[in-house]
This record gives sequence, C-alpha cells and structure tokens, in this order.
Amino acid sequence: MPLPSKRLGVTAKQLLVLVTVGCVAAYLFNNHDERTAENLTLEAFIRSQEQVSQQVGAVLEIALVRQVVAYPAYGTPGYKRSLYAVEGERGRLMVTLKQMDGEQDVEVTQILQP
Repeated sequence: MPLPSKRLGVTAKQLLVLVTVGCVAAYLFNNHDERTAENLTLEAFIRSQEQVSQQVGAVLEIALVRQVVAYPAYGTPGYKRSLYAVEGERGRLMVTLKQMDGEQDVEVTQILQP
C-alpha cells in the first residue's frame, strides 16, 4: 500500500477532511435569516398594516419564506416579491409584498391564512 504524499506535514486525505469540515462549518454559521436593514424595514411595514393586526392581533414573529426578483420583459422595470409568514397572538398569516425596482414604496398584494 503506497504512503500518501505529505506536504507541510498534512496528507491529501487530511487536507480534504479539513476543507470539508471548514465548508460545513461556514455553511452552518452563515445566518440564513439575515436581518438586513431592508428586511427590518419590510417587517416594520407588515406590523404597521391594519389588515394584519385585525386578523392576528399583536404580531409575535415574522419570517421571510421566499423572495423572488422578476424582470417581466426587456425594457420594463423589474420588481421584488417577498412572502412572509406572520405569527400573531390570534393566528397566522402569509403576507405577500411587492416592491418595484428603484422605488421605496411597498404594497401588500396578498394576505392569506395558511
């Protein structure tokens, strides 16, 4: 059985294991539910919506479920559509928001009970 080649005191197999463990650790430590300023602004917008508070009461938790950026046709502005799961003291909702590229205005396009 041939000996694995060593460079700097580390075999190729050890290096592969170290790289794999490093990648897995980086993936696990990466916060997938990033709370960026934009997400915080959209969450505040959802909390301010009267329709939401009427249906679920005080909002306890908001989580981004899906976000899609779309460009319908060449030359037309794109938009971002975000789907949030909202949990309140009286129930849950799914709230869809739409924001046009280059605009600060956000609109609620759909509110559904799951």
